[in-house]
Amino acid sequence: MRVAARIAELPPYLFARIDELKAEARAKGADLIELGIGDPDLPTPAHVVAALEKAARDPRHHQYPSYVGMEAFRRAAAAFYGRRFGVSLDAAREVVALIGSKEGIAHFPMAVVDPGDLVLVPDPGYPVYETWTRFVGGEVHKMPLRRDRGFLPDLAAIPTDVARRARVLWINYPNNPTAALATEAFYGDVVAFARAHDIIVASDLAYSEIYFGEPPRSFLETPGAMDVGIEFHSLSKTYNMTGWRVGWAAGNAMLVGALGKVKTHTDSGCFEAIQLAGVAALEGPQDVVADLRATYRARRDVLCGGLREVGFDIVEPKAAFYTLVACPAGLSSLDFTARLLAEAHVVATPATGFGAAGEGFVRLTLCAPEVRLVEAVRRMAKVAAAFR
Repeated sequence: MRVAARIAELPPYLFARIDELKAEARAKGADLIELGIGDPDLPTPAHVVAALEKAARDPRHHQYPSYVGMEAFRRAAAAFYGRRFGVSLDAAREVVALIGSKEGIAHFPMAVVDPGDLVLVPDPGYPVYETWTRFVGGEVHKMPLRRDRGFLPDLAAIPTDVARRARVLWINYPNNPTAALATEAFYGDVVAFARAHDIIVASDLAYSEIYFGEPPRSFLETPGAMDVGIEFHSLSKTYNMTGWRVGWAAGNAMLVGALGKVKTHTDSGCFEAIQLAGVAALEGPQDVVADLRATYRARRDVLCGGLREVGFDIVEPKAAFYTLVACPAGLSSLDFTARLLAEAHVVATPATGFGAAGEGFVRLTLCAPEVRLVEAVRRMAKVAAAFR
């Protein structure tokens, strides 16, 4: 008996060792402050829950849903793009509902990547971009994201032969794990690069509504983007709905249609009651989102301000709910993660979990109450003191 080669060839799971260390610490009675997982700790808005309750009681929604999503949900997603980004979308042809954006991101390579095709992925970046490229037989070229470039890939540094072979370019801003933002000029360069080399652009926009200054742009706002791109969005972070698993993809009709065709052969769509809850989220009062941003801003100021004050070098987030902390001299990302866990009982994520170019940083989230962030800073100050 054996597993498929694609499973056997997966890289080692970096977080397995961290999970072991967490279990050991908890077994000793440690009070761990969990800042490693990007999962909102606040509840889903009450009116969204109420919409789910009402729809779930209606037997019309107990049967198979549409593969590509309810018309009401796709229209709500298209309307959101119109209001927020000024992007006009045909809900019938240019929007497809997803069982969370991760599902769509994973399935998209099945629609556009053939064995031997090359895909450009950010490093560090969301691991699913690379994993599913390899699952379908594609090859990966890593684009390093460097601090001195604002964590934007250097498209001009991509070798000509690589660009010529490239099939898909993945981008993700606001970015996980760096919390960086893309500029209008960068998106313009992406469109020009895609056109020059006949490349599909896949944009992951899951964090667009968590920001602390100028609202992030959609790639689809860029002139020409609809000709070359598709964008993945989610209700998970905006409305604290990570466990609900609902999102959408929007953009070029051919690309959206190809993804929809994959889904017809793969799943049976998202539960309609959850889609209608998504409609309530998108069309309902948006003060809940403004309040959420204010909460994360206050938490950011507590965590980042505190860590800077005790001597850490941090990358303060412009958006999303992550911050990168530079490792003290002589420590790798994994070493620093282990030290924080053992000595401060603070759970961080080594940025190398998102790619080799993440070396030198750990990622912390803002998904914890302020009082716990204050305590995390107090504990981490002792670690910082050891390196002064």
